[in-house]
Amino acid sequence: MKKLKKLFAVMLSLVMVLAMGMTSFAADNKNTITISGKGLDAESAGANYGQIIKENRESTLGWQFASDDIADKFVEAWNKANDPETKLDANGVIAQLIQLGVLEGGSNKDENVNVEAGTINGSTNLSAALAAVTFAATNNLDLKTGADVSTTGKGLYIVTAHSNGYTYLPMAAYMNTNGDNVAVVAKGAKDQLNKKVAENGQSVAPGDEVNYTIDEEYLYIAPNANPKTFTITDTLTNGTFKANTVKVVLKDSINATTETELVANTDYTINNYANGTGLTVNFNYNSAYAGKIVVITYTAIAGEVTTEAPLTNHASSNNGTGKIVEVKPVSFKVIKVDKDNGNKKLPDAEFQLYKEANEGDANAVKLTLEDKSTVHGIPVGNVITTDANGEASVNNLDAQATYYVKETKAPNGYSLNDFAYQLTGADVKAAGTTTETEGKVTYTVQTYTYTNFADITVKDSKLSALPSTGGIGTTIFTIVGCGIMIAAAGLFFTSRRKENR
Repeated sequence: MKKLKKLFAVMLSLVMVLAMGMTSFAADNKNTITISGKGLDAESAGANYGQIIKENRESTLGWQFASDDIADKFVEAWNKANDPETKLDANGVIAQLIQLGVLEGGSNKDENVNVEAGTINGSTNLSAALAAVTFAATNNLDLKTGADVSTTGKGLYIVTAHSNGYTYLPMAAYMNTNGDNVAVVAKGAKDQLNKKVAENGQSVAPGDEVNYTIDEEYLYIAPNANPKTFTITDTLTNGTFKANTVKVVLKDSINATTETELVANTDYTINNYANGTGLTVNFNYNSAYAGKIVVITYTAIAGEVTTEAPLTNHASSNNGTGKIVEVKPVSFKVIKVDKDNGNKKLPDAEFQLYKEANEGDANAVKLTLEDKSTVHGIPVGNVITTDANGEASVNNLDAQATYYVKETKAPNGYSLNDFAYQLTGADVKAAGTTTETEGKVTYTVQTYTYTNFADITVKDSKLSALPSTGGIGTTIFTIVGCGIMIAAAGLFFTSRRKENR
């Protein structure tokens, strides 16, 4: 009997050891976290994780925070997110997490609860609390291989995603010890402001109207952020904003065909608009818009721009990104020469420049081109005069506009050329982009290269060399007529002398 008791005790001990081994094996199981979201398929993408709430079988609720530091910051942020602010302790917050289904308890016992990116059942409390404990996410996740996580126990984990050019809200994921898959979706916005000028505004002349478009993802801002700041700022150099042209719309994506116009003084306010060169759009933050595309359009008027002083536009967002766009004018040269001797340059010829206009324009002038066709133009600038080299240059023209030049006064001894000449050959070519940093803002700088209008050569004939018309007969009639007039005058004066005798 004693031998049987000893044998039974040995067997019992063996069972206990095996049971302990099974428990240890279960604790070593791995959970897989699957993270999706915009920008997370890039080479630079990654994530981190860390446990913030762990199992505690000895506590009434069955849970406790992973550390006192995590508990302090998590609870503080949770309470502040309430309106009015609450005074819950750590167990009080855990009890609310159980009620939300974030942790096991009640009907959710032994269930794996997947948590949507940064929020649980619309709880801003959790979003705020997660933002306060991002420091706990110290373990690396490899998004390329799927993220196998060696759990140290079931509980609530914080997951933070990162990718160049994006900002993400922290996420929460409940993990058990069964090796289950946990799926989370990273909510984030691209850290890039796009600014572009209308295609027909890539070159400007003084007084031109230029249409601009700014688009950016509406920022995700943690609920505990105070203040919740989302601003887009635009400044002009050598230009002014055209009053009452600002429009702000919201789109689901940049290529979406539908849009919702946001309301000034409700969805946003505009500052510094009155001074003409500064525009700041302050959004009254609405978390429901986060991740959508906000598009701002407006019109600017070019000032006294030159090739050395272009119309420059600085657009930036408080996310630290921006874009600079520079547009410039071009020039042309008219050359006046002798028709019979092209090497002889003629000074003091005067020309007027015209910009193409509609026939019905009150200021339009009818012009005849070399091919005898007619166009209409509006005079641009003052009369230009050729110098001693027979040349006159005009700067600060729009490469994308249509211009004509016409001689209005010929040099002494020369005939006037009545034809108008169209300026051709100007072009705008997109240049490469560069980057520069001003303060805390990194700008993408876009400039353009230009081709000037081609030179125009205008030929005049000497007055003495004008061809006669009508042949020799005309000359004979002219001589005979002059003779008759002289004879008549002689007879007149002779008869008067006889009468006076």
